[in-house]
Amino acid sequence: ADGIKTPPKFDGLYFPIWKVKMTVFLQSLGSRVAKAVTKPFSAPPGDESTWSEIETKEFDANARAHYALLQALNDDDISRVIHCKSAFEIWTHLLVTHEGTSQVKRAKIDLLRSQYENFCMQENETIDDMVTRFTKITNGLSSLGDAIDNDQRVRKIIRALPPSWEVKATTLKELNDKEEMELIGLIGNLKTHEMERKAREDMAPSKKKTIAFKSQSTHSDE
Repeated sequence: ADGIKTPPKFDGLYFPIWKVKMTVFLQSLGSRVAKAVTKPFSAPPGDESTWSEIETKEFDANARAHYALLQALNDDDISRVIHCKSAFEIWTHLLVTHEGTSQVKRAKIDLLRSQYENFCMQENETIDDMVTRFTKITNGLSSLGDAIDNDQRVRKIIRALPPSWEVKATTLKELNDKEEMELIGLIGNLKTHEMERKAREDMAPSKKKTIAFKSQSTHSDE
């Protein structure tokens, strides 16, 4: 069997990000190990020699998931779950501790959904800054089980563009209606347009100075 690898450490902050990392890590240990945190487990009765092959595999999967979780947690969180008898119990305890009960979770989803619905690009905000804000919202929703698919994200970002981007937004919407764009492609498109806009703005003062200079020269000649 493969040895236990080093799990991603949880320092008590940014639980949604760690949760994703830990889920993928458990999957890398095998499907049974990954499933161990999704269903209750109790050790089979009797001596190990009497267990069936399936019971033995389930026990081993729980033990590996249990060990990986304890290795990943900080001392504070370990003290909270030290009484847990299975990987499922530990995982459930962590979800309630860091995401809240179902009622708290619903409230968090409602808040993030409101931020998502009202999302728009702020004045003087760069594309990178806008995308960072947007990603925090959508990642937060995903971690709470309310994932937003690629098409919804693309359409939302296009709608979030300010009036000064109206022509570009219309073009992007038409392109996306013909063939769904990937979010990463849309972001690259927007960043290219942003650089072109800045280049034109940087050139504008130079043009004004040149016109003013020509005007002064004309008056001098007269």
